[in-house]
Amino acid sequence: MSFILGQQLVRQKEFGKALNIFLNLEKKTLKDSKIYFYLGMINFELNNFDKSIFYYEKFLQNVPNSISALHNLAIVKQSTGDIDVAKEIYLKLIEIDIYNIRPYYGLFTLNENYLTDENFKIIHQIKKIEKLSLYEKGIINFLLSKKEKKIKNYKKEIEYLENFHLDIFNSSYEYNISSQFYHNQIISKNYKKIKIIGDNEKIINKDEINPIFIIGLPSSGSTLIESVLTSGSDNIKSFGESHIFNMSIFEQIGPEIYNKEFDIQNFIFEIDKKLIKKSVLKRYLNFNLINNLKNQIFIDKSLENFFNIEIILNVFPKAKFLHTFRNSKDSVISIFQSMLSELSWTHKIEDILEYIDNYHQVLDYYKSKYPNQIMDINLEKFTNSSEAISKEIYKFCSLNWSKETLNFYKRKNLYTKTLSFAQVRKKISRYNNSKYLPYLYLLENYKHQYDWIN
Repeated sequence: MSFILGQQLVRQKEFGKALNIFLNLEKKTLKDSKIYFYLGMINFELNNFDKSIFYYEKFLQNVPNSISALHNLAIVKQSTGDIDVAKEIYLKLIEIDIYNIRPYYGLFTLNENYLTDENFKIIHQIKKIEKLSLYEKGIINFLLSKKEKKIKNYKKEIEYLENFHLDIFNSSYEYNISSQFYHNQIISKNYKKIKIIGDNEKIINKDEINPIFIIGLPSSGSTLIESVLTSGSDNIKSFGESHIFNMSIFEQIGPEIYNKEFDIQNFIFEIDKKLIKKSVLKRYLNFNLINNLKNQIFIDKSLENFFNIEIILNVFPKAKFLHTFRNSKDSVISIFQSMLSELSWTHKIEDILEYIDNYHQVLDYYKSKYPNQIMDINLEKFTNSSEAISKEIYKFCSLNWSKETLNFYKRKNLYTKTLSFAQVRKKISRYNNSKYLPYLYLLENYKHQYDWIN
């Protein structure tokens, strides 16, 4: 029963609770190696990368050719910057099963040049297999789009991208539909009307906590700014894209908004202050990055938190928000060209545009309401004047700046799960204003709908 409950908690993303169950199971029995597999998975989700590697390797001692464990271990290795080992694992996976598409995608994420013409011949053969899942079909179309992009066959690239997004969206159709409902009908319609209820009982002295939230859109420089902040002398810890506030919010409103009897006309976006504080603090402490939150400055890089600014400030009144952004048209194209499979709104140009339009409106509202707690960071300006702007960021966050903050790419302990893991291990490069010019025709038909496109 405990094992099944642990699996359920993993599916529900309750990783702190799941960790306790599997650690207890580990103490009780050494017979079931699957316990090590789940401990590897959970520790990765909680950013305990060394422990994740330890448990996956322990599992692989018993099941050396486990495709799932090898694949997960490769992802942990690339997150920690161990690119050569990750590459070896992906190549081993291809040896085990040449028609498994996922290690080809893994190689691409390490370096797009790792995929050879011979690899693409095999990928075309895999495409013909009848029993592929929608997700696997999506990966194939994604990789084929990158091949077309490389030879500047942009029309064919877009065709493959459209098929990729359709397959990925449909592979988790119910989840994506419910996610779209939340974005388009709940939070974007109610962010000005969030009602905070409950008493002001202090769980801990919230005035001692000074969190930094990096917010914005994907591919906006957020991982770069996170790396700069965690490379200073203050030794700031980052929870990465933990989605802690979203999960704690859904604990309260999810049962109502996803109920068959839900009446959207009479919906009140109501958050119990005591419950949200308890939930949020418990989830942060599950990460084991810090022993307690008192007198702590930490980073949360869950980009969607621009929707949650009101709620966050009720939990952490001294929170600071770093809004990273770039040219919005570039953002649309970059997002459409990216593998962001868990974000429901990234799979159609129309949905991306609507989300970005909501993002502009929400941030304009909160920047007007809380001007002293939100700092804009333009990616193009930052890449041109990284020292000056990094000093401004550190001052805004009440941190001690030093030149070492810009040497983040030299760090051996620079960990990131995002697709930017390779970019942040290089020196800061100038923003490329012409990168997306061949694709701007995709936005022509929407100029009358969105002023920011013009």
